[in-house]
Amino acid sequence: MESNVYIFDRMDYQNVLNFQRHLNDLRNDDKIGDSFIILEHDDVYTAGVHYSGDTEGIIKTERGGYLTYHGPGQLVTYFIVNLKERKINAKDIIIMIQKTVMELLEKYGIEAHGEFNEKTGVWVENKKICSIGLAIKGFSTLHGMALNVNTDLGKFLKINPCNFTPDIMTSMENILGNGLNFHEIEKEYLKILLNDFNIEKYNIIKKIENNY
Repeated sequence: MESNVYIFDRMDYQNVLNFQRHLNDLRNDDKIGDSFIILEHDDVYTAGVHYSGDTEGIIKTERGGYLTYHGPGQLVTYFIVNLKERKINAKDIIIMIQKTVMELLEKYGIEAHGEFNEKTGVWVENKKICSIGLAIKGFSTLHGMALNVNTDLGKFLKINPCNFTPDIMTSMENILGNGLNFHEIEKEYLKILLNDFNIEKYNIIKKIENNY
């Protein structure tokens, strides 16, 4: 079955969260193939299942992890992937996601490594450049990863991102010390994603379907 790759312009978080849940239902019912959403979000703070603090002004979700920030300059990818069909588990797909991010960073001369448990994500030395948080409903995943490309790192100062102090976060721009073309990086990441997830047949979709 062909995969769907949704590439959106900057979009509101709640709208995309609802759409992810819809795709997850379709994937579990075998009505669509594995699907991916690539985009930026408007400014938003979200909480995962491990966060137990005040959620005023924060969107609570079913993903793993604690608090994080999403916003302009951050490459977000959501994974609607059937684990049973691929014969993989939650850790396997996290490793796959980490690999896609590390390959992208390597193309820009950034050496990174993956971490698990409390530190799940992709790190450059002792700084976190990419957060990863998944949920599994039925046999399929939702949520995914957020890579700081040219993100305003000051937005993390309002929270303890991923249960760390805000200075733990970094970005590609911060490391390289120069401006980056977000959409070029997005295109490069798509190529890596399709290759690493063995996606040969796919549809590129640039807007959410009506009446989903």
